[in-house]
Amino acid sequence: MRDRIRIAISLIVYVVLFGYSVVSLVEPVDASEPVANYPRIPAVNNVPPQVAMWARPPTIIVCEFAPVSQIQIKSATKFWQNLGYRFENVRYKDDPSGVCNSDSPWGYIVIHLVEKGAKLDPTALAQTNFFVDNLTGKINWATINMRPDTRETVLEHEIGHALGFLHFNRIDHLMNQKWEMGGWDTYGLRSNQR
Repeated sequence: MRDRIRIAISLIVYVVLFGYSVVSLVEPVDASEPVANYPRIPAVNNVPPQVAMWARPPTIIVCEFAPVSQIQIKSATKFWQNLGYRFENVRYKDDPSGVCNSDSPWGYIVIHLVEKGAKLDPTALAQTNFFVDNLTGKINWATINMRPDTRETVLEHEIGHALGFLHFNRIDHLMNQKWEMGGWDTYGLRSNQR
């Protein structure tokens, strides 16, 4: 069943939202399109598209080398909790059951440092993959791979993808595809708006 789920939906949201140019901070950098088994999904009723949700609140685990501080993860989870989302638990660099090394960490959002040699666009600061059960339409697990140079809003944005949201290219919006054009606008992200 795990292979079926992985093959059937291994929905990979290739997050390059926070494209960053080393050469220029002024020129916006285009991000790559998400790689997924979904066609590009337009915003419906002009709100960010959410292609799946969790059946029950996930546990977030920050793995040993992830470039995320305790303050950052507390702030990011509080941000989403204020929008009506719940998390079962948040674990910081404490993984006695080996979730960080699992190929299918059911019920978890796992945050890693991006591995050397990973297929990540050179301008991307992070990549989120979430895996959905075709039968239920619910997210089973998600992984977030972050570069060491984490910027403001990156973690919140990636957790947004782990909660099933795709890009929403509205100026100053958290889910904007381009970091330079994004911000803290949360229009359409509140859980009771769905």
